[in-house]
Amino acid sequence: MTMFKGGPGAWDPVHPGISKIYQYRPLTPKCQEHDYTIRLLHLLPARDSDASLRCWLIEKGYRDYWGIPVYHDYHAVSYTWGDPVFPEALEVLPNSFSSPTESLGVIRITQNLHSALKHLRRRDVPVVLWVDAVCINQSDVTERNSQVSNMPNIYKKASSTIVWLGDESAVDDARLCMSFFENLGRLSSTSQGQQHSTSWRKRFEINQLVGDFLDENKAEIAFFLERPWFRRRWIVQEVVLAKSVAIHCGQWKIDWDTFHLAMFELFESDQGIFTQDHRTTMRTMTGVRNGGRTITAVRNIGVAAKKQLPLDTLVEFASFLCADPRDRLYALYGVIKRWSPRQVTMQLSQISNIDYSLPTETVFTNFAAELMQINTHDLQLVASRYWIVTHVLQLATAFGQRDMPGDHFGIKIPSWVVDWTGDLCFEPLQHSRANGVAFEALRGNDVVQFLPNKEHPSHLVMVGIPFDMVTATISLDIAPMLLTNSVHKARVSLNKFLSEVARHVHDDSYKPTSEHLVTALAISLVANWDHTPSNSYFAQDPRFIQDFLAQLRNQQYHLPEMLHKWPAYVELMAITMRGRSLFLTAKGYMGIAATAVKTSDVVSLLDGQSVPFILRPERAAKYSVYHGERGAVEAPGCFDYQAMRYSYDMAMLASDPGAYNSFSLISDAYVHGLMKGESNEIMKKDGDDLALKIISIS
Repeated sequence: MTMFKGGPGAWDPVHPGISKIYQYRPLTPKCQEHDYTIRLLHLLPARDSDASLRCWLIEKGYRDYWGIPVYHDYHAVSYTWGDPVFPEALEVLPNSFSSPTESLGVIRITQNLHSALKHLRRRDVPVVLWVDAVCINQSDVTERNSQVSNMPNIYKKASSTIVWLGDESAVDDARLCMSFFENLGRLSSTSQGQQHSTSWRKRFEINQLVGDFLDENKAEIAFFLERPWFRRRWIVQEVVLAKSVAIHCGQWKIDWDTFHLAMFELFESDQGIFTQDHRTTMRTMTGVRNGGRTITAVRNIGVAAKKQLPLDTLVEFASFLCADPRDRLYALYGVIKRWSPRQVTMQLSQISNIDYSLPTETVFTNFAAELMQINTHDLQLVASRYWIVTHVLQLATAFGQRDMPGDHFGIKIPSWVVDWTGDLCFEPLQHSRANGVAFEALRGNDVVQFLPNKEHPSHLVMVGIPFDMVTATISLDIAPMLLTNSVHKARVSLNKFLSEVARHVHDDSYKPTSEHLVTALAISLVANWDHTPSNSYFAQDPRFIQDFLAQLRNQQYHLPEMLHKWPAYVELMAITMRGRSLFLTAKGYMGIAATAVKTSDVVSLLDGQSVPFILRPERAAKYSVYHGERGAVEAPGCFDYQAMRYSYDMAMLASDPGAYNSFSLISDAYVHGLMKGESNEIMKKDGDDLALKIISIS
């Protein structure tokens, strides 16, 4: 383990009292000699560790060598800003030794950055660093936009990235944990070279080392994992794009590979002492054996081997934090650009458009609108077509559920736009379904339109059918299902839920599919096994699902009495129903949707989407369901879709969107009997009664 105390010999200029603030000069714009310019912080040496911080700030231009790995002579620093308080000073001197006492002013910096620079400073020679708080003029929005756009290049082309976790603490977690990490990493790396006949001995040594450490240092490892850096959103691109990474904590240093091996062993050896946040940190910091998509996993594979669509990247790192809500997107643009297929990035201009002058709602809305217009038909990323519009709409309802669009975390955005400041309240249903779309009416037509226009979208316009109306919602308490060895409590919860269903539904037959009601209900509660984990019993053989349904019939449909024999079903039901409730409809359908769904909400079939959606009309009192199974939902204030009049009707809507009825997007939905294209057959038979509507979603 390396201790940072500097080397022999030192140059320490005299520090005069300086109070003036350093005035940044504008960076040189792009020209023939270079593609972009950055400032580099030359941290000047000092023999005395308590000496004030001094530096040169030197502008340097670089060229973009596409496809050629060129690394530059500076180290990029990854750290946390902390609270926006700047009690410390970094003095800027002229870029010369000729007049060391002359000062250009000071830059105010946070306590954490001050500590980092003091630990990184050497005794004899300057250290060349790139630090965002110093190297970017934070008060110049134009420069900030340009430099943040360049940050993927800055970290990717640095000779290394230095991670600063913070100073040592009173609980001594830095010394204990970093020493343990290095010992564990050394033992793990030697075990990898052992022959098969002796490797199990090393495995026992590793287990013993981890167990002893956790027994004696629970508070220390917990404190270490709670350091703010581990939850900072910007670290994703800073670590993923780096050539090499070193972890610094106080005076201690280890390399990234040692660190990730330690995180892996700790995650695997969890003795129940870690919180969910601790486990999230460890899981994210390491590449687990099943090839999970984690920072370490993607650092250890080539660019070509890691392909992931933008929304999947944003969901993967949803728990990572940032101070500016716009950085919920901006902080991951570099990673999205690197991981996404080229066919996607070529159509997604937003990932190169960082603009801090735009309000958060505009950034989120423009990103959602552009995603919806990407052509994904030729992407070879999923077994079936990728329904990107479906995925955007699903995430819009799943992140930070809202009863209605409005003020959420201080941000006002349309209901069809993902609010990335929220939490993922439930898992969206499968957006890339083997059977394709749930409803397709206008093959070849544009699926989405925006009002007033694509450049300033506020309303999303789609064609579809207001198909049915919610008449009841029934919640299921999943808390007992998450407990270990609590089958009895799970049975009680499910029995209470089924009793409430029986109070609303009096027929044993589920008419839409001619199944027994409890069979339809059992399938609905797990969304037809949409969310089955790869390690679930049901995932091992498709016949196991049929075995479950056959046993349900043999047990006289007494579903609660089967739970003790089918723990995999209990687990899957808890996963699927988190954040969701059962709903019943006027036409006799049942399904599951977000707990925000209410009676009188409308089950809608939107053209070209793989799942139904629940919409809430702004003029709810005027809505009702036509009598009979074939009837649709009345939609006063909505235009009927007519191909010949479509352009005219869109112009009418664009002239005054508020004058016509619109909907709020509430949830995606699993509707038993409408998920496999049955609605297309219904449309063929009952097209006269199920008129297509132009649906405006605000």
